[in-house]
Amino acid sequence: MRWTFVALVAACAAAPPRIDDAPDGSGAQVDAERHYAIWLGGARVGTAREAERWSRAGVILRRTEAMQFRRGEVPIAIATTIEITADRRLVPSRVTWTEEARAVHHGEAVRDATGWTVTGVAGLRWLPRDAIPAELAPLVVRRDGRFAGLVFLPARGFAAGAGRIEPIASNRLVARLVLDAGPIAGATASSDARAEATIDLGDDAMPARIIDGEGVIATRITAAEAELPFAPVDLIAATSIPLGGTPSRHLVLEGDLTLPPIPGQAAHVVSGGVAVELSARFAGGLSPGPRGADRTREIAALVGRVRRRIVPTLAADPTTPQLAAAATAGDCTTFALAYAALAGDRAIPTHVVTGFRVDGDRLVRHRWAVSWTGQAWIAVDPAFGTVRAGGDLVGLAIGAADDVGLIGGEAALAHLRAATWK
Repeated sequence: MRWTFVALVAACAAAPPRIDDAPDGSGAQVDAERHYAIWLGGARVGTAREAERWSRAGVILRRTEAMQFRRGEVPIAIATTIEITADRRLVPSRVTWTEEARAVHHGEAVRDATGWTVTGVAGLRWLPRDAIPAELAPLVVRRDGRFAGLVFLPARGFAAGAGRIEPIASNRLVARLVLDAGPIAGATASSDARAEATIDLGDDAMPARIIDGEGVIATRITAAEAELPFAPVDLIAATSIPLGGTPSRHLVLEGDLTLPPIPGQAAHVVSGGVAVELSARFAGGLSPGPRGADRTREIAALVGRVRRRIVPTLAADPTTPQLAAAATAGDCTTFALAYAALAGDRAIPTHVVTGFRVDGDRLVRHRWAVSWTGQAWIAVDPAFGTVRAGGDLVGLAIGAADDVGLIGGEAALAHLRAATWK
């Protein structure tokens, strides 16, 4: 499954000496360099560095992330750089994003009197003028003690939403981002895609630890610690859920869960969690689409086209919704997004599902789709070529085949803590 590690806010290390106090009232402005380690499931998966450079003109904030892990036996390395140019009042004017894996992808946002113009893999789009990149929010909080306003995520297709960071205890903040995602249902039982993080502050009024809603933890480290090597962890194993009990069609899931009524599963609340029965014959309870002739065969043909074009591999670069439409190799996310693009071109109502697939004695993270045949919603698993899929799929969230929909799905994954066959 595609994983791009993005914290809503992140920064670490002690502040360097003051260089000056801003005459414009925007507070102390200092050069700084911060480092942190990124963890998932108790295993180190990356390192980040943030450099804050001030001048009379303003500040350049440069954040670099180096992720290293394995997917099975395949080593993966992803380097991400975000650079923000802002004035001394922290009003940004330019943001660039670059991701380097086996290929290089780039995006840029430039602000003028009318708003932000964004160019990159998603094509040309616009954002409101008062939106700021999420990576700039910690500097605003250091100055003002809190933040509320529009933010965007450069590393997630410049997806935008309403952000809020506020204190909840001494030296502790909570950060929330709500993205306008359309019809998403999942662990939050909300119509919005939500990202959330808890931040503990250090003596420099910058975060010392960040725990986000996707299960990613960032901890403050020194520059020397950032240089130390670490063994890449198998991300598939690290994020899988062991299955207890004897295999059957019934699972009891533990966690803060509200499962969407998608085809292939039927769920109800029980003592200690949510009981879910898995079967391809379950129709689910999604709102009907437009009535028409049965398009199941057409849907199966589209799945066939995707499988003939895309070579299944865990070694492919992370896939965006825009790149998946032409991808020739990839994982389950690539298959699901590529199929959704073809279905969209044929006006077949389709959503992407994020959840888990039963794989022996564990649940592994997985993505698939649901499509409206003209008469019913059916589950479609393009990665395995299954139409009317089900029986081995546990869906936690359903949303649009875009960056916002993927964020909502990824946040839902962290809510499942344990699973047992009953």
